[in-house]
Amino acid sequence: MYSRKRKIEEQDTLNEEIDNHSKKQEISNNNNNNNNNNNNNNNNNNNNNNNNNNNNNNNNNNNNNNNNNNNNNNNNNNNNNNNNNNNNNCSDSSLNKQIKTDNLIEIDVDKTIELIQATPKTLLGLIDVLRIYDNHKGNELIRIESTIYFNDYHKNKYQHYFDKKRYNNFVLNIFFDTLFDIFYQIRNTINICYFKYKLYVKIVNDKRFNNWFKDLYENEKDQLIKRLDIMDKYLSIPLDNYRHSRGDNHLTIFPKQYCIDRLYGIVYDGIVDIFLNLTIHKPNFLDEYYDKYYETNGDNNNNNNNNNNNNNNNINNNNCNDNSNIEKKPIILSDIVIEMIVRDSLWYIDDRMDKVIINNNLLSFALVSKQFFRVLSKILNNEYFEWKKSMIQLTDSQFNLIKQPPLYFDYNSIRLIPYSSNKEYLELLFSRVQSFYILSDEYDSTINDATRREFKYVDRYPDLEEFTYKETILSDGYLVYPPPMPSLQSITIDEYYGYSNNYLHLLEDILITNFETVKINKLDNDSHGIKRFSFNICIDWNVSPERRDIDFIKPLLEFHSNSLEIVKIDSSLAYLLKLNTLNKLKSSINNQSKNKIKWTLNEWNEMRP
Repeated sequence: MYSRKRKIEEQDTLNEEIDNHSKKQEISNNNNNNNNNNNNNNNNNNNNNNNNNNNNNNNNNNNNNNNNNNNNNNNNNNNNNNNNNNNNNCSDSSLNKQIKTDNLIEIDVDKTIELIQATPKTLLGLIDVLRIYDNHKGNELIRIESTIYFNDYHKNKYQHYFDKKRYNNFVLNIFFDTLFDIFYQIRNTINICYFKYKLYVKIVNDKRFNNWFKDLYENEKDQLIKRLDIMDKYLSIPLDNYRHSRGDNHLTIFPKQYCIDRLYGIVYDGIVDIFLNLTIHKPNFLDEYYDKYYETNGDNNNNNNNNNNNNNNNINNNNCNDNSNIEKKPIILSDIVIEMIVRDSLWYIDDRMDKVIINNNLLSFALVSKQFFRVLSKILNNEYFEWKKSMIQLTDSQFNLIKQPPLYFDYNSIRLIPYSSNKEYLELLFSRVQSFYILSDEYDSTINDATRREFKYVDRYPDLEEFTYKETILSDGYLVYPPPMPSLQSITIDEYYGYSNNYLHLLEDILITNFETVKINKLDNDSHGIKRFSFNICIDWNVSPERRDIDFIKPLLEFHSNSLEIVKIDSSLAYLLKLNTLNKLKSSINNQSKNKIKWTLNEWNEMRP
């Protein structure tokens, strides 16, 4: 077994080797060119400058011609070698260009496979494996191992926590892979009905599909049937008897999606694909999660808006009564005044440990003027704000509103991180995060009614989506482990039930595993850590889980005992947790801490409305 530190070191070493392969080749080519140029210069030292230039040009042309001939010969030799290696099923075209001996190729492939297998199932680990996959697509062994890792990583994950676009593209590559062992891995992709439908649409609309189908149908029909049977078994939608959502309640009998005869008619005869006309229901994106903040802040904002409107009306009335022909001059407001205007118009999430700017129409403020843009950019780069619509792109461009890594991260935003990102960029993106918020969705796994999350689904199959979603919530692979947040000072966990240990394991990774490395690299180990800790514990309508102690969060607090300043534990919705239990935890942490921690403990109150 590899230790976590050793895994990280070996993964970094591999990444350096991958980056250095092409660099070594470039250096080698440059050295050859420099030697040729030096020889030319030595032969022409006795000539004047003009003659030297002419001679050098001629010599360079001759050298280029010779080099081209040599390169052509080398390419022919390489092609012959590649053909021989392909017959042995152990080739890697990219490595053959970079490493000359077969022994070194085998060692590199074995080492790469070993590192892929040892890579932890975290977001950064996935980014590393995808990078290896992209750099070594020509090697079948590495391609297979990367595909296995990719599917293992996404096992039990749901689409609201990962990059759907890159995921779909990767699965498409699995489908069109010529090697059957890789194609066979498609059976292990995520079990989401809507994803299966979208995958089918992407497959038949892909520019490779017609040629892929024709080639297998005309040359390897048995292979085609075998592949389509796998697709039908694992990735088809159960639409054999499907009542179409039309006014006449018409019953439509659908053939199998991956039926070879049906696909033949689409490819060869141009028959319209009826599966492309299924109705997709989209959820009403009325997010109660954010609506409550608009409601609570609405009165204050409405009052501000009303006051502003009254002031504007008074100004307009005064202007109407003023009949003088006074020349109007442009009014220039200072940045301080503009900042007051912007702040007065912003909405905040203010019922958490930290005050967070709600990302609602921020761009509309930025587009008022260059001054508004500059002022808002300054605010967002120095305060907590939510990013929930798109990935933050850190550039120095004057048109970029966000110029520094964010200070706040909501766990739901993890879906916005594209798999095409590199490891260094993600580490930079999370380097300044001071406040972290996570809202558990465990409750969705137990309720009989509609889940709190809403999903796209294929016509009349919403139950299939909810069923698979409820099944995955409590599994270990459901949650995505984010990159380390070395500057983290505040964490808020809302609606924690603890039906399983998956959320606890996530918190241990964020608050202990990642901070172990951070504290080693810091001179002041005691003060560096979590300062503000808020934890909301719940039980459901069935009085589950029956928790009578709170020892499960004790290690988290003990690890940060010397940096903690504020601790809030709300168990008002978990009546089995008594105040004396919370006080015991408080006393234990206080005895270990060098700070005077401010505690807020809320227990169950039967008189609570």
